[in-house]
Amino acid sequence: MKTRKFRPYVRRARGDEHADNWRMAFRLAFYRELGKPFYVMVQHGFPRLVMEVGPSRREVAMSPMSVARKWNTFRKWSAQIQRLASGSNGKERS
Repeated sequence: MKTRKFRPYVRRARGDEHADNWRMAFRLAFYRELGKPFYVMVQHGFPRLVMEVGPSRREVAMSPMSVARKWNTFRKWSAQIQRLASGSNGKERS
């Protein structure tokens, strides 16, 4: 069974999200003040902690540097984040 814990995903903002750094808090407040729907990137396991904010799903998904530079797809990048956060590096040790 695949687990999704720690895997980032993009969804429409609900209004109960918060940020843990000043930059994201400012962007979150800006998009809330606009009064239009916007999207956030959050992790499974931390549903209200925002990693990125933007006006469209595509813009938020393209925000990580490795995805924006086309070194990775969003799916591969999110799988890497999940592996790093869960403590496994994908290799079995003997």
